[in-house]
Amino acid sequence: MSELTGGMPSPVGFWVYQKRSWHSLVLWFKQAYRNRRGGVIATAAAVLAIPAGGGFLFWPHSDDIQITSHDDSKNVVISRCVQSLRGSGTLPKGHHLWIAVEFPSKAGDNRVVFAREAAMRSGRWHADQINVGGSGHVGNTYTLTAVDVDGLTHEMLATTVIDMYGSKADTLSAGADLWRLSSHSYPTGARPRDEVTVSRGTDQRSCAEVAAGRAKPDA
Repeated sequence: MSELTGGMPSPVGFWVYQKRSWHSLVLWFKQAYRNRRGGVIATAAAVLAIPAGGGFLFWPHSDDIQITSHDDSKNVVISRCVQSLRGSGTLPKGHHLWIAVEFPSKAGDNRVVFAREAAMRSGRWHADQINVGGSGHVGNTYTLTAVDVDGLTHEMLATTVIDMYGSKADTLSAGADLWRLSSHSYPTGARPRDEVTVSRGTDQRSCAEVAAGRAKPDA
């Protein structure tokens, strides 16, 4: 059969691949439009891609990064502290997987916060204890994004420390202040791979507060 089809998937697999391919394409457009400067490029790409019969597709592979713990097709309501975000897939050698939190700012533009690096092993990954937004944000919508980060960008993210000089607040260790850093778009070395849209429920406790609450009965 493979000699006749040139290695193309079966009819059933073909439509599964089509669905996932268009999902990847939509994700690409969403990321482009969030970065307003990319809007014109995204529009031009759409005009060129559609007449081509959908030729501009990203065919999926078994190593594609996917979020599996949250279903993006449903209304996902979360606590402020996401205990665990899990998924599957692998990355090129030297790359790292980070979880970013995207949200609209008061000015109406998009903000990106790199929250935590995911742990990867044998085609599975997870990122635990992710704070999504601050207190008092019940009902707000956020996007949790799995991001493929190259080595240089990873080093920047993993070693960044906020300059707290002149502040009475304690300066935390490298990486601990990452939630304070936000940007309008992703750096060059970061490529969004999958995402899930969530809305905040009524549980306003941060991950630190949740952990402290769990520790009290053992004290």
